[in-house]
Amino acid sequence: MKVLVYTSSSCPYCKKVKNFLREHGVTFKEINLNFHRSAAKELKEKTGQTGVPVILAGNYKIIGFDENKLRRILKIK
Repeated sequence: MKVLVYTSSSCPYCKKVKNFLREHGVTFKEINLNFHRSAAKELKEKTGQTGVPVILAGNYKIIGFDENKLRRILKIK
């Protein structure tokens, strides 16, 4: 499943999401809004969100660091 994570450099929950995914061997692409300004507009158009982290996993959208939802969607025990 393709996983895309929208982050910002100063966001502590973004760090938690990335660490969680790495710990469980989940490959993901990160788009840091600090370095990709146009991605903020893309994020809002795709999800209606302006805050991060936002994780797009397949057809699922996860707002914030929701460990239970990540485990369920990504089938992590």
